[in-house]
Amino acid sequence: MVAVKSSLKTKIIMTTGVMIVALMLLISVVMLVQWRKNIIHKHAENVYAVTRTFSVTIVDALIFEEKSVFQKENILQTYIDNFINYLGNVKYVTVYDKNATPIAWRINNGGRLKTPSGYAGIQADISSQSENNILISQSAEHGWVITCTAPMNMAGNNWGYLQVGFDAEPIRQEIASLFLMLVSATVIITSGVLLLLYLLINRLTGSLGRLVHEIDKIDLVPQQDISLPEKDDEIGFLYHHFGLLQKRLDTSRRELESAQKQIYQAEKLASIGRLASGVAHQVNNPLNGIKSCLYAIKKDPANIYQTKEYLDLISEGIDNIETVVKKLLGFARQQSKSQTSIDVNESIQKVVQLTEYRLRENQIRVTTGLQSDLPRVMIDYHLFQEVIMNLLLNSFDALQRNGEISIYTRTGTRGDVIIEISDTGSGMDAETMKKIFDPFFTTKDIGIGTGLGLSVCLGIIESHNGKIEVKSTPGEGTRFTISLPIAKEHETVNN
Repeated sequence: MVAVKSSLKTKIIMTTGVMIVALMLLISVVMLVQWRKNIIHKHAENVYAVTRTFSVTIVDALIFEEKSVFQKENILQTYIDNFINYLGNVKYVTVYDKNATPIAWRINNGGRLKTPSGYAGIQADISSQSENNILISQSAEHGWVITCTAPMNMAGNNWGYLQVGFDAEPIRQEIASLFLMLVSATVIITSGVLLLLYLLINRLTGSLGRLVHEIDKIDLVPQQDISLPEKDDEIGFLYHHFGLLQKRLDTSRRELESAQKQIYQAEKLASIGRLASGVAHQVNNPLNGIKSCLYAIKKDPANIYQTKEYLDLISEGIDNIETVVKKLLGFARQQSKSQTSIDVNESIQKVVQLTEYRLRENQIRVTTGLQSDLPRVMIDYHLFQEVIMNLLLNSFDALQRNGEISIYTRTGTRGDVIIEISDTGSGMDAETMKKIFDPFFTTKDIGIGTGLGLSVCLGIIESHNGKIEVKSTPGEGTRFTISLPIAKEHETVNN
C-alpha cells in the first residue's frame, strides 16, 4: 500500500476544525461586543440619571448663591462634597457656567477631597453639547473613569454644564469577567465539537481505510478473498459496488490468462512450423534406414545373423525417431504455467538440439559458452524454452546462411543469471529497435513471422521478474541479453 503524506482524515479534521474555531471565535467576538455595549449602556444610563439628578441640586445652589440666600458658607462646594461622599464612586466633579468656564471643581483623592488650582476637569468641547455626553477614558491620575457631561437647564434657562467622573473600574472588571467566561465557554464548546467531529470522521475514514486495505489485496495473478461488512449507508453502497468490481476483475483476469496461454501456444506452434523441415529430415533418415533393413531381411529371411543385426538397427532407428518426436511434443505440449527451479544450461542445450539440423543445413555455426556452476533460476520450464527458441529462430532469420550464433551464460553482479544470445546477422537500426517488442511488429515477409515472438518473450521474462535488453548495429549483428533472478535456496531445495 502506498503511504500517504496527508490523510483524508487529517485534511477533514483540520479544515472543519479551523472553520469551527473561526466560527466560535466570531460568535464569541460578536457576543462580547454586544454584551460590552449593553453593559456600558446600562452604566451610562445610570451615570446620566445620577448626573441629571445632581444637576438639579447644583442649579439650586447656583440660585441660592445668586440671590445670596446663604452668606456665610459656600453652598455649591458643600453640595459637591456631600455628593462625592455619599456615592463613594465619584472621582471628580466640575461645574461650568454657560460659557463653558469652570466655576467649581472637586477631586476625590482616595477619600480626601481637594480643589487643585488650575484644574478644569476633562476638557471637551462642551459648549456645543445639548445632550448627554458619556466618555470612558484612562488617565494616570484617575485611572479608568466614565465621565458624564450634562447641561443644567431649568425653567428655560441654561445655567451651564455639570461634569461628573465616575469610577469605571467595576465596568472594566465586569467586561473582563465576561471575556473570561466567553473564552472558557468557547474552548469547552469547541473542544466538545472537535471531539465529536473526530469520532465521526474516524468512523468514516476507518470504513474507507478498511476498503483501501481490501483493495490493496487485489492482484491480477492470485485470487484474494475480499470480506467487507454489510452497511445500510453510503459506505455500504461503496462496499457493494467494490464487490461487483472485484468479481469483474476476477473474470477479466481469467480471460486474460486464457488469452495469454493461447498466444503463447500459437507462437510455439508457429515456431514448430518453422522447424518442420528439420524435424522431417531427422525422422526421414531413420525411416529410410528401417526401410532398407526390412528390404534386406525380406530378400534373405534365412540369414538369421543378418536378420538379427538388421533388427537391432531397426530398433535403434525407431529409438531415434521416438527421441525426436518426444522432444518436439515436449516443446509443443500446452502446459499449465508453474514456476520451478530450472537448470538454464540444460534447457538451452535441449532447444539447440531441436534447431541443430536446420542451422547446420544453412551452414550456421552455434557457439556456446555456458558457465558450469551456473545457479538455478525460478521460471516456467516450457516458457523459458519458448523464449530461447524464439531468439534462436530470429537469429536464424537474420543470418539465412554462413553466419554464427553465440550463446553465453554467466552469473550477474546483482543476484541474477545472465543469458546472452548474439548473431552476426544484418542487425537493426535505432527506429526498428524501438518497435521490436511491440505486438505484431515484424520486418519479415508475409507468412514468415507472426510479429508476436519478441512480444511474447518480453511478457514471459517480465512476468518472472526478469529483464530483456537488445543491442544491435546495422551490418554487424544483434545481441539479446536476458537477466533472471537467482532462485532462493529454499526454492531450489523444494524443487
